[in-house]
Amino acid sequence: MSYTSAPSPRPLEPAMPRPPLVPRLLAAALVAAASLAARAADPPAEVPAPAPTPDPEILEARPIEGSLIPPDQPPVSFLRRGGSDYRIGRQDLLEINVFDLKELDQTVRVADDGTISLPLLGHLQVDGLTKGELEAMIAKLLEEKYVRNPQVTIFVKEYVSKRVAVSGAVKKPDTYEMLGDKTLLEMISLAGGLDRDLGKEIIIFRASEVGTQRISIDLDKLVYEGDPALNVAVAPGDIVYVPAVELIRIFVTGAVRNPNLYEVPRSEPVTVLRAVTLAGGTTDRASESKVQVIRTDASGNRVTISVNLKKVKRGKAEDPVLKKDDLVLVPESFF
Repeated sequence: MSYTSAPSPRPLEPAMPRPPLVPRLLAAALVAAASLAARAADPPAEVPAPAPTPDPEILEARPIEGSLIPPDQPPVSFLRRGGSDYRIGRQDLLEINVFDLKELDQTVRVADDGTISLPLLGHLQVDGLTKGELEAMIAKLLEEKYVRNPQVTIFVKEYVSKRVAVSGAVKKPDTYEMLGDKTLLEMISLAGGLDRDLGKEIIIFRASEVGTQRISIDLDKLVYEGDPALNVAVAPGDIVYVPAVELIRIFVTGAVRNPNLYEVPRSEPVTVLRAVTLAGGTTDRASESKVQVIRTDASGNRVTISVNLKKVKRGKAEDPVLKKDDLVLVPESFF
């Protein structure tokens, strides 16, 4: 009788212990809380807004009754299109364009009363408005009756109201456009700078409510001493006049070294002795005691004034002051 041996039994592997019930529930609660927090952090889905209902089209334009003249100070809504701070003035030439509406494009000059006239809008008071304010005002008036969201642009072609005239002893006397604030020296620089034979002052003529105002500026203190207080601001419409020194003619002839015609400033009195000195002084043959000044008076009569130049030099006689077109004759001595 044979016996078959049974296989040896395998040892049992130790079973993994199960975690306690309470920690498992706590972990599940933490996972759920984290999931809810993540969902709360996500932005809510946007709900598409309903499409706006289009406005009905304007089928025909109606004329505006009367002239639209805005008040002197435009309302705040007129400022919504800011822009240049240049203020429009009388006689300025404006080019007005409305985008995609060529029939409304205009080139107009501001009248002396400060208004312009535009199709559909009538007369508009524009003097003193900035370019941006006028663009906004025209756009608002068009939008009220005719055009939706009009795009208005204005170009100032001529700045006539902001001109300053510079004349006198400057290299390029002319009328210049004053764009922005300008000082006296800046305007003179635009005119090419000062010329020769200057006087002693610069004069600004300025219109005011009480008449024409005359402002005198000391030229030496302004230019050569550099006094900043004298470099005043100019205003539109000013006339800057740089007087040239007024010259008078003096004739010196006879026994002098350089007989000739001399031009001297009227503001600096010229005496007989100084005129002879300008002519190089007397020669060795001059008769200084018998110098004559020949003058033609207002009636056309010739007057002769005798001058003893020897006594003048010693301070014992008066040294006459010469006038325009006087002739100083220094005779020769024959003994």
